[in-house]
Amino acid sequence: MSDKDIIVGILKDKLKATHVEIIDESGLHKGHKAAGGGGHYAVTVISDQFKDVNLLDQRRMVYSALEDEIAGTPTTPKLIHALQIKTMTPDEWEK
Repeated sequence: MSDKDIIVGILKDKLKATHVEIIDESGLHKGHKAAGGGGHYAVTVISDQFKDVNLLDQRRMVYSALEDEIAGTPTTPKLIHALQIKTMTPDEWEK
């Protein structure tokens, strides 16, 4: 399973996302020594859970869902170094 597949699965599970789109931008950061492992991703997440939640808190929800993938754990490596987030409800996505 690819890192992107793992991220999609987590967002669909934890945020009940109906749509997740991920662009791997890691290639744009070759030689970036500060990365310390993990990729650079742009992610769009569509979820009903974002309804009536302000944009900042929507982003916090995504960061919280991906906390272990951003920080790594003693048993799993860090998958994400940088994350650009776009969030919407299904109604906003339809427009």
